[in-house]
Amino acid sequence: MSLDKKCPKCGSTKTELTNVKSKHGILWLILFGLYYVCWIMCKWMIGFMVLVCYDWWMDILAKNKGRGYVWKCKGWFSMSKKTYYCHNCSHNFKA
Repeated sequence: MSLDKKCPKCGSTKTELTNVKSKHGILWLILFGLYYVCWIMCKWMIGFMVLVCYDWWMDILAKNKGRGYVWKCKGWFSMSKKTYYCHNCSHNFKA
């Protein structure tokens, strides 16, 4: 995946990868806070299981072959969304 993605709106390659963290208000926290904490705990448990059951073994196999390995569990622990920003038309789009 290259860092210079084409903008779907204008076709320009002058794009920038940004990390956007989602923000919620106090009303959202009062209504959905407990469910959100439970979801985060489940998400981290799944990510930890992927780390233990898959990533470590694939990393060991890749090192034996003399190659590098991209960790799959990294996406489970990331709390930010990756979006691209076009400098020509100011359009934001998902990666």
